[in-house]
Amino acid sequence: MKYFVFIVLAGIGFTTLSNVQDSKADISNDAPIVLELFTSQSCSSCPPADRILTQLQEENSNIIALSCNVTYWNHLHWEDTLSKEFCSTRQRSYVRTLQSRGPYTPQIVINGEDTMVGSSHGKIIKSINQQAAIKTIGLTLDNKNLKISLPETPSNSVYAINLIIVGNSHTQSIPSGENRGRTVKYTNPVENIISLGTWDGTGKNMSYDVSNFTTNSKYVLLAQQNGRTGKIIAAGQINN
Repeated sequence: MKYFVFIVLAGIGFTTLSNVQDSKADISNDAPIVLELFTSQSCSSCPPADRILTQLQEENSNIIALSCNVTYWNHLHWEDTLSKEFCSTRQRSYVRTLQSRGPYTPQIVINGEDTMVGSSHGKIIKSINQQAAIKTIGLTLDNKNLKISLPETPSNSVYAINLIIVGNSHTQSIPSGENRGRTVKYTNPVENIISLGTWDGTGKNMSYDVSNFTTNSKYVLLAQQNGRTGKIIAAGQINN
């Protein structure tokens, strides 16, 4: 079944890393761009997408890149060392919200509202350049207390606020399975997603104790419409 999925996807814009240098994101403002890549160490088509995610973040300081490693390929002779069941659940929810095909790997979701094959570099760049600016969430750390400054938005909607705990970039040697013999770098692997409740879009300050996450390198905060996997209207990130 996995191979059938990738054959179909090849017809909708699969590209290789050889095309990565052809274009770059032309981000004309400082608004954050959130890239969520659903990937797996057991997916032979994923390493090009993993490299593209890394490169895009390195080229653009306002890109918030997240690697969310799924669990549903763990039966293929290798168990992904970074895989989280909540990543599989989050991806399936995006598939329903965006009414897209899937779930599949590699799949990337941009600002919670656009999705495509995670190795389709040209399409990713095009989507990034077409995204409307989203609000920036201010984040500061004060003695392991994460202080959050939510901006005011023109909408009266209710948004879900999610704190994403991000680990250090991880390099994994894979001795078996579809990626046998490969060594792959994963940028900003998601380690936990914590709901901080909802927000009505008005300016607001809040805080969260992150003393239990001292080994992690980064915290990301997302405000999303229509629950946890809707359009992202505000985002922020800070290193630990």
